[in-house]
Amino acid sequence: MPTKIPTALLAFFGITSSATLTWISCGTGLDCATLSVPLEYAASSGQGGTATIPLARYKATVSSGERKGSLLVNPGGPGASGKSFVLNGAGESISALTGGFYDIIGWDPRGIGEAEPRLVCFDTVGEEYDFETELLVAADTSLGELRNASSSAVVSASLKDLDASYRIFADACIAKNPSALFTSTAAYVVRDMAAIVDELDGTDKPLNYWGFSYGTIFGVEFIQTFPERVGRIVLDGVFDAAANAKTYDVQLPNDQISINDAIHDFAALCIAAGSEGCALAANATFASHLVDRIYKLHEAVFQSPVKVSSSSSITVGILSALLWTFFLVPTTWPLIASAIASLEDRDPSTFAAIMSASAASEPSDRSAAAQGSRILASPPLQCMDNAPSTQLSLSYITSAFEHISLNQNTPWLNADLGPILFCRHGPTTRAQIPNIGAASLSDADLILAAQKTPMLIINNRHDTNTPLASARRLRAALPNSSKLVIREGPGHTTVSIASLGIAKAVKAYFVDGEMPQTDGAAHNVSQLVFDKSIPDNTTTPDPVFNGTYTAEETVLLQATYGVLLSFLAIA
Repeated sequence: MPTKIPTALLAFFGITSSATLTWISCGTGLDCATLSVPLEYAASSGQGGTATIPLARYKATVSSGERKGSLLVNPGGPGASGKSFVLNGAGESISALTGGFYDIIGWDPRGIGEAEPRLVCFDTVGEEYDFETELLVAADTSLGELRNASSSAVVSASLKDLDASYRIFADACIAKNPSALFTSTAAYVVRDMAAIVDELDGTDKPLNYWGFSYGTIFGVEFIQTFPERVGRIVLDGVFDAAANAKTYDVQLPNDQISINDAIHDFAALCIAAGSEGCALAANATFASHLVDRIYKLHEAVFQSPVKVSSSSSITVGILSALLWTFFLVPTTWPLIASAIASLEDRDPSTFAAIMSASAASEPSDRSAAAQGSRILASPPLQCMDNAPSTQLSLSYITSAFEHISLNQNTPWLNADLGPILFCRHGPTTRAQIPNIGAASLSDADLILAAQKTPMLIINNRHDTNTPLASARRLRAALPNSSKLVIREGPGHTTVSIASLGIAKAVKAYFVDGEMPQTDGAAHNVSQLVFDKSIPDNTTTPDPVFNGTYTAEETVLLQATYGVLLSFLAIA
């Protein structure tokens, strides 16, 4: 386990903030500030320059005497802005879920959003916009082609095209050589988290934290780096920290384990709702029929892309990328069901409208300095947390892609190859302070148990991005200092569909430190995905809950949906 430096001595080494924060109002109940921290934590005091971390705070609603401190929240990515997350409603919603006892703090991790230095791989916003819009989203392959031995040349050619696109991307980042690239790993982010708590609550105060998706990587890194500073920590949608510390091919098999289960969930919920609640149910009797239609649609689009205009078409790669993205959020499924039904009739209008609404606007001043983007930040940030993958050949990746896709029966791994292709062309250099990954979890477990600061792990059963298996592995690695709670059904992170049981477990933990009585307890969802009262023309329909709830319970369910809306706002 890494040697710990007493916090009282951290200032000598430059591992504290450089000035008291100045908060400025930036919304109702909200204020914003910027924290200065050392750019290079490995440098001696006064050397290596500074980084700036933007913060947003939703203030506790209880009296100052009842306040329990700060609660840091991170929406994952990597590449998502925690400041924007809080400003777009997560602050208020998480405050409601935790009783108003905490100041809810969002921050932009290094290289992300407004943090400086920014992780940029291009000189101007025009170049950045052009590359982002031209970057291939997926390989144009289908499961049918993978099963067809005579199509191996087609599959190889498609991955070769995708690989070439990501080689250009990686080369641009390396050539630009941004200082953020080598000082934005999880090891540095968790030291910033400690500095934020130092500034807000006082030196040696514990970290209270709710990390979503890739934000769980920061949580796992923190408990190993600063176990003595663990307060109340919830890890929601567990990213496998052990696999993430290795070459990317180790992580790849985890990415889509639950996709096939989620497709069956989609079909079963659609059929149960009937044609009045789900457009796809009109011509289907059994869920299995609907599953077959979804897979057959991929084959049809592979064989004949659906033309949108004279210059663009929906290819099987685009279809895979869209469906994989929106299957993360089951509340969007009425719209997606309508889009699939239309595309079966060769009508691309609904999918085209979704793509248009999701597209970035062309910058008015193309010559302005590049700002960085979530899409372009994610692969380099994750790769720098991995071990170097430059030894992975394209033929090896192609073989792994084929094997995993067929073994897991997932049609969308072709849309999830960008990170591994970036990593294989990425730099071999790593940060001066190495990530721990999961190497010291057993040591951390004993410390957390001794000081009675257990953490809560929550995960969906069929999470399409962070599978339950990863959460169970983390729970097994922390046998004395954690408990696992499961939310039934699909979606990414537990807030993707509201569950009263999950909301109550989270509130009890953050408010009273109460751990679940039963480890591995599972809670049903409390929100309908398909219903005749839910419109199919929006990604953000008003929530419809599936029972009669008290006013207090309704607040928790509405707040859960509010956190989801904050995710969608920053996506």
